[in-house]
Amino acid sequence: MIDYHMHLVDDYHTERCPYTPERVEEYVRAAEAAGVDEIGVTDHCHRFVEFAPLFEPIYKGPRGRDPEVAWLKDNLYEPLDRYVEALVRAQQRGWPVKIGLEVDWFPGAEDVIRSILAPYPWDYVLGSVHFLGDWPLDVSAGYGWPDMDVAGVYAEYFTQLEAAARSGLYDVLAHPDLVKKFGHRADGAEAHYEAVVAAMAEAGVAMEISTAGLRCPARELYPAPAMLELAASRGVAVTFGSDAHDPQTVGQNMDKALTAARQAGITFLSTYEKRQRKLVPLPSG
Repeated sequence: MIDYHMHLVDDYHTERCPYTPERVEEYVRAAEAAGVDEIGVTDHCHRFVEFAPLFEPIYKGPRGRDPEVAWLKDNLYEPLDRYVEALVRAQQRGWPVKIGLEVDWFPGAEDVIRSILAPYPWDYVLGSVHFLGDWPLDVSAGYGWPDMDVAGVYAEYFTQLEAAARSGLYDVLAHPDLVKKFGHRADGAEAHYEAVVAAMAEAGVAMEISTAGLRCPARELYPAPAMLELAASRGVAVTFGSDAHDPQTVGQNMDKALTAARQAGITFLSTYEKRQRKLVPLPSG
């Protein structure tokens, strides 16, 4: 059993981050207690100063004074070196920890992102779509959504997710229908799944089965069953992720992720080392 999506601090943490092996060990021990054999730490890229130029147009733009956006400028201060060093030291202690990062998709910024990632020994990189333009679609149900055409948001979200899959930047797409987080549903959403799944299959990008949606108003795993079944039919690999932001949430509801994978017809999990994929059989328990 794996949990390949977790964060060592919450999104609004503004003090020096606990990037130490001791902090990582808290997650390792929590995983053991939850029956998870291997974890991957994937802090958000908006935590790190190297990514500041990509977020600057957002927090200095028209929405920059809105609390739902302004928090970004207070996040981009940690050096990637310090984060990666803590994870390398955790691996050196023999702990079952993978070195990962959750990186937002910025259309047109592929070369910049690639250059930021290049110096580091990642085991895998998660790709996420959290922003449509300068709008953070998953911060608050009351921010932007009341004025949006839900069908249009869905169409744009999945268009960007497909582009992320084809970019060559990512090994796994995280929470692949995050757009439903606050319970907004669009008729015909299934029509958007085919292009995304096809892109993932062609690019060799895995799909995360995330339990985080069960903790949100969507009350459903990411992705929806229809999207997961389509992924299975196209041979798209999967990983599991809790999207934990504290040790207590590590491994949460992984039994439901496992059940969903089986029901969709998936028989293997995708694991990673130095950005090389290895398929392992689904856990039997």
